[in-house]
Amino acid sequence: MRRLLAPARLRRLIRQNEIALTALAACIGLVAGGAVMGLQAVIHLMGHWIFGASGYLSASETLEPLRAFGGPVIGGALMALSYYFGPRWFGRIADPIEANAIAGGKMNLAGSLFLSGQTVVSSGFGASVGMEAAYTQVTSALASLSGQRLRLRREDMRLLVAAAAGAAIAAAFNAPLAGAFYAFELVLAGYSAAAVLPVLAATLSATAIARLLGGNTGGWLFYAGDVPAKAYPALIVIALTAAALGILLMCSVSWAERAMRKTRLPGWSHPLLGGVLVGLLALESPQVLSSGHGAMDVVLAIPFPVETLLWLLGLKMLASVISLGSGFRGGLFFASLLLGALLGKSVGALWITTFDMQLPVIIFAIVGMCAWATAVIGAPMAMSFLALELTQSLPLALSVLFSALVASAIVRQFFGFSFSTWRFHLRGEAIRSAADVGWLRDLTVGRLMRRSIVCLPATMTVGEARRRFALGSTKAVPLVDDTKTYRGLCALTDLHAEALDPKTPLADIAIHTNAWLLPAQNVQDAIRVLSRHEADMLAVLGPDRDVLGIVNEQYCLKRYAEEMNKRLYPVRR
Repeated sequence: MRRLLAPARLRRLIRQNEIALTALAACIGLVAGGAVMGLQAVIHLMGHWIFGASGYLSASETLEPLRAFGGPVIGGALMALSYYFGPRWFGRIADPIEANAIAGGKMNLAGSLFLSGQTVVSSGFGASVGMEAAYTQVTSALASLSGQRLRLRREDMRLLVAAAAGAAIAAAFNAPLAGAFYAFELVLAGYSAAAVLPVLAATLSATAIARLLGGNTGGWLFYAGDVPAKAYPALIVIALTAAALGILLMCSVSWAERAMRKTRLPGWSHPLLGGVLVGLLALESPQVLSSGHGAMDVVLAIPFPVETLLWLLGLKMLASVISLGSGFRGGLFFASLLLGALLGKSVGALWITTFDMQLPVIIFAIVGMCAWATAVIGAPMAMSFLALELTQSLPLALSVLFSALVASAIVRQFFGFSFSTWRFHLRGEAIRSAADVGWLRDLTVGRLMRRSIVCLPATMTVGEARRRFALGSTKAVPLVDDTKTYRGLCALTDLHAEALDPKTPLADIAIHTNAWLLPAQNVQDAIRVLSRHEADMLAVLGPDRDVLGIVNEQYCLKRYAEEMNKRLYPVRR
């Protein structure tokens, strides 16, 4: 056993055996389930100690005004301190989606623990943010650390990070299938037969350990009936409204950030101002505090008037925007579910009253919560499986899938981002999903170019160049002037044309004088430039337009196809 667990032997076993990789994913799922339960226990304790809440903080009917206001303010002060000191120690911290898209699944554990700690402080002190970001961050970082220690392949690293994130969601919601499709849709950005077994092993083991530890991993909303066709117009209304409000919510966070910057306060102090504003909202309704698990139970259980539901929806949206816009850490996962439930229940109550339908309003609430979450998070299948696992109703899950697809189509057409990719876009990253583009960035023109080349003076005559380069010896030769500055390419087919006067200077037959590549460009950019100029090859220039090498279009296409095949059809060895 000791020899089997030796790092080198274990690494070879995992690299060569899918069952061993699945076993590792299952172990990561166990750790993820325990970590989620531990973080949930910490949040419950903080709600009791800070606010005096007996259960979920957002389920409290009333709170002492001093605690309701003071909790977010103290949390904002702690966040301000973390922003003042944290960047000096950790720098920029990638989440699982960014890590899988750019870094091949590599994450920094210390930075991830710091970010998760910020999320715990934010949610525990009442900021309107979800804990799901902390769950996925810390579990994915642990999985990434395991993969880095074992020196696994890039594809296996990405798979373990996705499995850990899915396991965290599965444990948080008692929904292994929803967690698995969260991993597929958001953290892997695709489905593959090789990924199914490890991801499901992680989500099932995480759910099992969460249930074993007896954590409150979500309620069960059983529904045994069908959803009649006459209810579908209401589902469309809910989906369209959820998509529109989801886009508004995502944009509002960036608007709030710009508004904070216009205050001219130091950036690290913005959470303190946000804490004051959230504290004022908490005096109006404690349901805006924290992620909203307790508020969800209250909203689904009590038949509130439509006016009250809409009022709570507005307050929760505002609290979430202020919290994230001012710098509190967390996500919009559970906030989106709660906002969608409020929207769905509001529309459902009006629809049932107007058309005298004999349907429980909970149907519309579940459809609303999954449609809104799809609009913001961007995972229609994960939300559909979440509804299925919550209600045990296939007809309702199909209705949820219908509304989720409608909401997703609207957001993709008119906005084009999920909340995570919207944040990347604001930072200047061209990331639309967790699809692996890091290898593409690594495959640069500088790596692809042929360096050992001979340049000819642009003033050299055709006859002299013919004596130096026989037809077929190469395809083209770069031309330079007296200062070694690039002046175009000389194609050997043009050089050896019979009608050409041997005394003609090479500058007269130069091609692609205004087209070249830079060493930092990636292979996709190179192929695009070569195609635009209809060039078989182009020179690679340095900052002073000096010739560094030559890139061949055929070689670029070959290397690009090889790397794509490695990702699509990985070979275990």
